Amino acid sequence: MTEHPQWRRSWRLLADLLAALLLAAVALWHYLIGQYEYILLPAVLCCLVGVIAYLDARRNSRLTHYLLLICACLMLYDQALIHSTLDPIWTSLPIALVLLLLPLGPALVLSCLALPLWLFIHSQMPPDVAQVISMLTFLACCTLASWEHLRQRDLARATDPSDADCDALNHATLHERLTGELERAQHLDQRLAVVILHLPQLEVASEQHGSRLQLSQLDQLCRAVHLHCRDHDILGRHCADTFWLILPNTTESGALLVTKRLEQALSEVRLADLGPLTLRSQLCALKPEEDWQIFLERLQRRTQTMTAD
Repeated sequence: MTEHPQWRRSWRLLADLLAALLLAAVALWHYLIGQYEYILLPAVLCCLVGVIAYLDARRNSRLTHYLLLICACLMLYDQALIHSTLDPIWTSLPIALVLLLLPLGPALVLSCLALPLWLFIHSQMPPDVAQVISMLTFLACCTLASWEHLRQRDLARATDPSDADCDALNHATLHERLTGELERAQHLDQRLAVVILHLPQLEVASEQHGSRLQLSQLDQLCRAVHLHCRDHDILGRHCADTFWLILPNTTESGALLVTKRLEQALSEVRLADLGPLTLRSQLCALKPEEDWQIFLERLQRRTQTMTAD
């Protein structure tokens, strides 16, 4: 299962704060041992990383990745000037940072371009063949690790039934589950209802206030559904701003009660910069002896009509 965006942002913010603390510790160490001329750079970089952490807390941006990479390279260059020799692990650190912070393609290009410069800065002379081979080997190993991580992530996304942005089923899995529930309802002669849930503010929130407010709306909807519905009820994301709530073995009157509970729960939600959370809903119930393909067509038409209004 893929990691939720909120968790990814939390881990990134924690890494930024740890980097700021490390830079502050380096500045404090130089102050305690009397190396006052080396305090300025880590202190300035500490403040810059604090600004980067603030930006990452509001909205993830590729610019903060490049800023973090610049801060790390400046700090390593400063340490290379202070110490006459550095452990090979520190000379290889820029390659690892580039592959961690940037996409694989730009990271490879930047690593190949910066590798000769970094070797020359470190040794203050043209690098020998052994150094070049060792650094290229390290670059190849890190690239393979990054490529395997991307492959595993794509595989997890392809096989994960959950939506990437919220705790609901994705489009493909939703339609598979709905088809299975329709066949089950026909074989067992049971009732089935599907509630169409539409968030009209979702696209506006994404355009005007960014993804953070959009994810907050999705999270509030999923929480309300899981709180007021049964465990075997199925919530899936049909499209960007529309969800289908599948209610197996549920009559039309029971589905209406569920819809009222959801609307009442979400009407009490107040979001910053947006106000009350608006939810539009419509019920589509399976009629007795109705063919499930006809029901799917009717459900699609009602969904298109609701989203078009």
